[in-house]
Amino acid sequence: MGDRTIIPPYRVPNKRITVHDMAPMVRAAWMRGVSALPNTFAHESFIDEMAFEAGEDPVEFRLRHLDDPRQADLVRRTAAEAGWSARSGPRLRREGRMAYGQGFAFATYVHGTFPGVAAASAAWVVDVAVDTQTGEVTLTRIFIGQDQGLVINPDGVRQQIHGNAVQTASRVMLEEVTFDEISPTPQSWAAYPIQTFPAVPDISTMLIARPEDPPLGVGESAAVPSAAAIANAIFDATGVRMREVPFTPEKMRSALAAHGFDGALPAPAQGKKRHSLRRKLLGLGTVLGGALTFGAVALPLNRPIAPVTPSAPASFSAETLERGRQVFALGNCASCHTAEGGIANAGGRPVVTPFGTVYSTNLTPDPDTGLGRWSFEAFDRAMRHGISRDGHNLYPAFPYTSFAKMSGEDMLALYAFLQTLAPVSQMAPQAQMIAPANLRPALSVWNLLYHDAKPFMPEPAKGEVWNRGKYLVEAAGHCSACHAPRNAAGAEMPELSGAMIKGWYAPALAGAEATARGWDEDTLFAYLRTGHSEAATASGPMAEVTASLTALPDNDIRAMATYLASLGEGDPKAALAPVSRTPVAEASPAPGPGSRIYDSACAVCHEPAISGTVTAALSPLSRSAALRAPKPDALYSVLDEGVRAPDGLALRDMPSFHGELTASNREALATYLRHRFAPDLPPW
Repeated sequence: MGDRTIIPPYRVPNKRITVHDMAPMVRAAWMRGVSALPNTFAHESFIDEMAFEAGEDPVEFRLRHLDDPRQADLVRRTAAEAGWSARSGPRLRREGRMAYGQGFAFATYVHGTFPGVAAASAAWVVDVAVDTQTGEVTLTRIFIGQDQGLVINPDGVRQQIHGNAVQTASRVMLEEVTFDEISPTPQSWAAYPIQTFPAVPDISTMLIARPEDPPLGVGESAAVPSAAAIANAIFDATGVRMREVPFTPEKMRSALAAHGFDGALPAPAQGKKRHSLRRKLLGLGTVLGGALTFGAVALPLNRPIAPVTPSAPASFSAETLERGRQVFALGNCASCHTAEGGIANAGGRPVVTPFGTVYSTNLTPDPDTGLGRWSFEAFDRAMRHGISRDGHNLYPAFPYTSFAKMSGEDMLALYAFLQTLAPVSQMAPQAQMIAPANLRPALSVWNLLYHDAKPFMPEPAKGEVWNRGKYLVEAAGHCSACHAPRNAAGAEMPELSGAMIKGWYAPALAGAEATARGWDEDTLFAYLRTGHSEAATASGPMAEVTASLTALPDNDIRAMATYLASLGEGDPKAALAPVSRTPVAEASPAPGPGSRIYDSACAVCHEPAISGTVTAALSPLSRSAALRAPKPDALYSVLDEGVRAPDGLALRDMPSFHGELTASNREALATYLRHRFAPDLPPW
C-alpha cells in the first residue's frame, strides 16, 4: 500500500506479504486520520498468532523480535505500567455469559521519504468484556504508551491521543464503509459515520520523556495499534481471532458460531486441567471443616484481578456520567456507604446481621483504600458475583444478588460515576463475624445455593413501562433487600412480604397486606416522588431512599409505581377511606399509663386541635407501618431515634424520646398505640 507502516517493526527473516486492499479512494476516506491502521492490524495480529503458536507470552515474543532498543523500551514499559498479565495463549477468563480479555499491540511510524527511518512509536494495552450471547464487545480500558521524542506540550499531546483513540476505536468497533449507491464512481467519497459509544472507555496515557531528541509528532501514530489490540483482546477472551474490522455484534456472533461456540466458551489451550465449580465444591466441606478445626485464616478461592491506572474523570462522557448518577441515586448507595458523621461515600458504616457485623466499603476512587485502581472487570464481578478485586468473597449484606440483574450499560455508567467522586483515603474496618461465616470461602457454597446471577429478563406481555419498573425495583433499586424476609441462611425469600431491617419495619409491597394499606399506582407514585401520600409518609431508612430518588425522572418513578401496584391484591380504595381519629368505644383501651403518656407526649402532634381538622403529623397513626409490624421493635426505634426529614423533601421531624421514657413507659405506650390505632391486629 506504500504506507509508512508497510514494513513490520519486527525482525522477520523471510517475508511474503499479501495485501487484501480496498479501492484507493475508499481507503483514503476511511483511513483519513488513521491511515496506517490496516497494515498494523495485519502485522500485530500476525505476531500475536505466532506467539500463540510458539507457546510464548505475546509481549516477550515481540521483544525477542525487536532489534531497536528504543522500541523495545516502549513495549516493555507500556506492558509494565498497564499491568500486563503474562500468558502463553488465550486465558479465556469468564464470568457467566461475559468473557474478559486483554490485548497488546505496537506500531512505529517512519520519518522522512518512504521508507524512511523509525520515528514516533505507540503501544496499546486494551481490556475488553465480550457478551458471548449478544456478541457485544465493550472496551473497558485503554492504556497507550507513546514515544515521540521531545514532548513540547504534554497536556495537549494527551488530549490529542485521547481524541484519536476514541475516533479510531469507534471505527474499529462500529463502522461499516460503503460507497454512494447512486453514484459509485472512484470520485465518490465513502460514507464513514463515526458512531458514538454508549460510554467512553477509561483511557490512560504514558509519555516517555526524551528531551534530548527532536519532536517527531503525535498525529495519528498513537491510534494506529487500536484494531490489533482490540482483536488480540477478543482472542484472549474467547479464543476467536477476528481478522476483519469492524467488530460488530453481528460479526462477533457469526465468528463465535463458526468456531463451534454453543453457549459455553472453549476450554483454555494451556494444557491445564480446569474443574467446574461443582467439582470444586465436592471437597469444600472437608476443607471448611479442617479450617474450623484448626482455626485457619480464610483464603480467597477466586482469582485476583490486577490493579489498573486510576481513571481520569474527563475520560467519560457527560451522558454516561449522568446515567451513572441516576443509577447511584436509585441504589441509594451513599446511605449505606457513609458512616454516621463520616465523609460521604468513604464507607465504614456498620451493618448488623444475625451472623455478625460487616462494614460498608470505600466507594471513592482513592487508589489505596477505594476503587481507584479497580478495573471495570473487577467492579462488574463484585457487583454481579460478590467477589472483590483481590478474590475474596463479599458478604451478601452487600446486595449483589440484586445488582446482578443490572444491564451492562447501567453497570458501566455507575462505574464511571464512581470514578469521578472525590477520593478519600479511609480503610473500612474488618468484618466481625461468627464461625463459620468468618470463613469467606464458605460464601462460595452460599452463592451456589442462593445466588442467581442471570441478568434481568423482561416479560414482553407486560409492556414497556411495567418491565422498566420491574427492572428498576429488582436490579439497582434492590427493594427486596429490605422488603423481603430472609431464611435461616440470610438469603432473601421470593415474596416482598415485609421484614424487619435495621430496627425498622419495611412493610409488605405485595399481596393483600400491601393493598390493605391503600397502595395503588397514584399513592405509590406520590410516596416515591415526595415521601408522602394518602397511604403513608416515609420515615427512617425509607425517607433516605425517597430523598435519593429525587435524582430520577418522573417516568422512572411512574414505572416503579406501575410495577409495584401490580403486585397488590384487592381494592386499595377501601383502605383510603377517612380514618376516624376518635376511637370507637369497643376499640378504646382502658385508661392507664399508656394513654397518659400518649396524651402528654404524643397528642400535641398526632391529635387535631379541633376534631376533623389537620394535625402536625402528615399521616394518621392508623397508617403507621411501625404499629402494624409483627413486633414492637420498629416502634421502639421510632421512639428512640425520632424521625429526621432528609433535605429536599417536605416532610416533618419527630423528636427522639430516648432517655425520657423508661422501659416500662415505652412498653405501656406501645401496648396502648397498638390497641387503639391497629385494633384489627393482635396485641404484641
